[in-house]
This record gives sequence, C-alpha cells and structure tokens, in this order.
Amino acid sequence: MKSRIFWILMILVIPFVSAQEPVYVCPMHSEVTQHEPGQCPICGMDLVLKSSQKMTMEHTQHSPATTSLFEVSEQQQQAIKLSTTTATRQALTPKLMVQGEVQWAENEQIHIHPRAKGWIEKLYVDVEGAEVKKGDPLYQVYAPELVVAQDDYLQLLNSLQQVGSAEKQASFRQRGRTRLKLLGMSDEQIMRLERTKETRYTVDYFAPQSGYVTALNIQEGMYIMPEQSVMTISGQQALWLMLDIPQRYRSLVETGQTVHIASNSVQGHWMGKIDYIYPDIDDATQTIRARVPLHVASETLAVGSWLNAQVEGATLAPAVVIPVSSLIQVGQQNRVVVKTSDNEFTVKPVKVGMRVGDNVQILSGLAAGEQVVTNGQFMLDSEASMQGLLPDQDTTMPMMQHSHGGMHD
Repeated sequence: MKSRIFWILMILVIPFVSAQEPVYVCPMHSEVTQHEPGQCPICGMDLVLKSSQKMTMEHTQHSPATTSLFEVSEQQQQAIKLSTTTATRQALTPKLMVQGEVQWAENEQIHIHPRAKGWIEKLYVDVEGAEVKKGDPLYQVYAPELVVAQDDYLQLLNSLQQVGSAEKQASFRQRGRTRLKLLGMSDEQIMRLERTKETRYTVDYFAPQSGYVTALNIQEGMYIMPEQSVMTISGQQALWLMLDIPQRYRSLVETGQTVHIASNSVQGHWMGKIDYIYPDIDDATQTIRARVPLHVASETLAVGSWLNAQVEGATLAPAVVIPVSSLIQVGQQNRVVVKTSDNEFTVKPVKVGMRVGDNVQILSGLAAGEQVVTNGQFMLDSEASMQGLLPDQDTTMPMMQHSHGGMHD
C-alpha cells in the first residue's frame, strides 16, 4: 500500500518540479532549448533564459485562426531594449563600390614608325619610361631613300628657273618638300637643306607630342622598316581608370554615370564619368570593364595602381524602404516584426528588392507608415514561433538581392 502511494506522489510531483526548471532558448532557433546556459549549436548565439524572463505573449481577443497578433507588455519591451522605425516610401540611389586599374589612355598614345628603311645610328631616348617634350630628338637614322630624296630636291631647286611660270615653280617646289616630309623630315630640317644646299646622310626624328615613352623597341645599330613600331609615346595627362564591374551589377552601370575616385596610398579625390563599357568579359577577373578618362598627371596617379571607385547608379523606382537590420532571414523566407499598437505585435513575410547601403527595398508585404522592430525582433520572432504565430513559409519568396556589400547609399 505504501509503495503504491509513493508512486502516485512521484507521478504528481515530477511534472511540477520539471515545470520549475529554467529553460534556455536560442533567440534565432526556437527549437534549440536546454536547462542550462550555453550557446546555440547552429548559429553560436548565447541562449537566453526563458523561464524567469519569459514574455507572456497571449493572443488578443481574436481567434488564432484569423490573426497572428500577440501581446508584449511595456516592461518586457524595455527588458529586451526593443526599438522600432517607420517604414517609408522613397527612391533609393545605389552607389556601387568597385576597384579600377590606372592605364595609359590608348587614344592619347602615338606609335612611332620610321618612314624609310635604314639603320639606327644614334638613340637619344634609350630607356622605357623616359619623359620627352614635343620636339625632342628621339633617334638618328641613316636611310638611303632619304639621302636620295634630298639630292633630288636640291637638283629640283637648281632647275626651277627652267620650269617656266612662277606658279609651276611653286608647284614643283611643294611636291619636293612634301616628299621629304612624308619620309619624316621636319619643316626646320627642310629649310636648313634649302639654305645650306648640303645633303645630310643621317637625319634626326623628333617627338610629335609630350609624354612618356611607354614602349621602346629599338637599340642603336638596329635595321628598321616602316611597318615596325619603334616606340610609343603616351600623353602625360591622359590616363584611363579601367573599372572591374561584377557581372551581377552590369544592369546598374551606364555610360555617363559619375564616378568618385580615391586611393589608399595617395591623398586626393578625383571625379570622372564612364564613357565606354566593354562588351566582353575580362578572362582573368571574369568582370565587365568600364572606362573612365582621367585628366590627372601620371606623377600623381601611377600607371598600374589600383584605386577605389564609387559609381553613382540610376535612381531606383520609389518603394517601401526599411533598415536591413530589421530583416529576419530564415530558410527561403524574409520576414519582419511589426508593432501594431503599444503592446501588440505581428510577424509579416516580405518580398525584398535591392539593398542600398543599410537600407533595403520591400516590394510587398509591408506598407509605408508601419512600425518595424529594429532591435529585439529575433526574440519576438522566436517567441512567436513557439506560440505557432509565424506566417506560413513561402519558398517562392526570394532572399535579399545584391546583399554582398557592393552597394552603398
């Protein structure tokens, strides 16, 4: 008899004792519970005490079948440091953060070709990267064809009196000068030939523009031909910034967009505009390249250096906007906790659009003017889950788009 009474008492007492044990729960994963402090094995968050700080969340007078509202007292809201913000309708302007490499502007490069076959007798510029001014001598060449052309011109000058009219004399003279110029002689060299009446067997070639020698393909004594590029001169203040645009952001980039440029190693801020977007994908980086002309001296921004660039994108269509931090992302669903009155809350599924900095577009599920919980929402979401008040999971709801940190407001 006594044994029977003992077991009856145990059956009644054990559930009572178990009900008094503290329960610790993960704010993000309500299915993770235990009777002692610890961390969630899924996300690593500290478990919170549920028994002593449990929020008494009860349904309102509405039936659970028709509403998902639950109550949280003001004291409990203060305990979890709950805060909210108002969802607003606005047009965000994306700003894409990318990097770009400084390169010589190809349209400001001049490739030097000899005009006649010959041999390099002297090289005035003998190192790649040398700075030259317009009119500086580059190299000296002995070209038999140029020697013959000078002799022919001197003979022409001696026989002009026999040509006839002054008009014909001027025409023959101009043809002779043009031949020499096409072979690479300058006006000054031709005038000296006319004055001295002496053929020069070696002729200097001069820089057609100021800049830097960015390619040097000859040495003294080499035999050169017209089809050969002997050197390249790039303009001093003609640079391109070649932006690397991830393929997922291609739709946000257009010609004419303003680009703000800065360097991690050089002080200063520069601006430019995208003037061309290359249609092909770079094999090495698998990115789209966009070109930004820079009118900056190469002494300031070294060719080959990488710069930080902020591209101002086109303004998006107006949409409901909330802070990214207020989103709860679980599985294939995005949802938010909305404060409907002083002590009433509900959890709503939302469809998100573009993220811009700390804000994100809400395409559906939320209206402008609603109060969205920005701190404490994970605790409320967890409690709503335990009460069965979460909205049905919609696997067609896309996760937040473009949330890789490339977009900023």
